[in-house]
Amino acid sequence: MDAKNNELWKLQPGWIAGYTEDGQLIKNIKRSNKNWIITADYFSNGKRIGVHLKIPVEDRRQAERRFGVKVS
Repeated sequence: MDAKNNELWKLQPGWIAGYTEDGQLIKNIKRSNKNWIITADYFSNGKRIGVHLKIPVEDRRQAERRFGVKVS
């Protein structure tokens, strides 16, 4: 999986944050991870180019695998 434009970082106790511009990853997350909260959508010319997510810390390992990066 291409980790280009994917990021994960610590947000607050119990949560990590993620950012991705990978359209396929966004679709998979929306379908499979109902407890991951989309906190922001980024658009350019009416087309979604990225999302910012709030992810429970219990899902850290799954998030690292999906995003292809480690939590910084």
